Amino acid sequence: MKLVSTMTRIALKNVLVATDFSPLSEPALLWAKAIARRYESQLYVTHVISPAETALVPPEYWGSTQEAIEEAATREMEGLDTNLRGVAHKMLLQHGGVWESISAAIEKFKIDLVVMATHGREGLGRFILGSIAEEVFRRVPCPVLTVGPRVTAQVIGGPEFRQILLATNFGPESLAAVRYAVSLAQEFKTGLTLLNVMDEKDFEPPADPQVILQNRMGRLHKVIPSDAEPWCAPEFVVEFGNASEQILNVAQERNADLIVLGAKFAAHGGAATHLASATAHTVVSHATCPVLTVRA
Repeated sequence: MKLVSTMTRIALKNVLVATDFSPLSEPALLWAKAIARRYESQLYVTHVISPAETALVPPEYWGSTQEAIEEAATREMEGLDTNLRGVAHKMLLQHGGVWESISAAIEKFKIDLVVMATHGREGLGRFILGSIAEEVFRRVPCPVLTVGPRVTAQVIGGPEFRQILLATNFGPESLAAVRYAVSLAQEFKTGLTLLNVMDEKDFEPPADPQVILQNRMGRLHKVIPSDAEPWCAPEFVVEFGNASEQILNVAQERNADLIVLGAKFAAHGGAATHLASATAHTVVSHATCPVLTVRA
């Protein structure tokens, strides 16, 4: 794995956050606003009015129902517009399929980061593994910041990154994740912890566990350039066990405000194969902080 240059600041010129106006969308908006302000990004706030909203409405009421939905969405967007004063932003009230509309906005506005909320464990299973967020999670070309249902209380008083946890397996996808973790740590002046999780397949005989542990620790140290250490004071942790459990445990122990994961997706658009999709799903749904997934 090549070293990451601390001279390379990631560019987040355009940030997109999708909202359904529910209370669970509020933390995602707050994090998107905080990042856009810090990186001087153009923030795009989108809400999509989908045909599915009137799917069960009798035909004779389509017109009035659609009008009521439109008026309610317009009022909500106006309220958000007022709350975003001080941050360069545009409000996008879109119509059509939700994924298609979000995908089109990502391409049209050259989005560098997508921020999205998830709606609870049951909803997350539906939302991540079979609906709109799954499409965003595995198909968009830019990083995705997922704000899970357990993050709500954390943003009271304003969201802020103070401690970042980067989980890496030393693969090429991790290189991109390191760039974002280092840049965010530098931008927000936070602490940075690098974590590698080993399991039983890493200890095939006659391998010496202590030698393997030392090798992993040495590789972690090489991930971050030495000139980054004075300002981010990186710490290095190697754990053994289930990847998602250990990531969540270390995040809790370190009071992480952000978890960064490298993500490798199948060329045909299938599920994540690095930190397998089940691991990423578990981390997102149980983390008490946002999770940044960076594509290879």
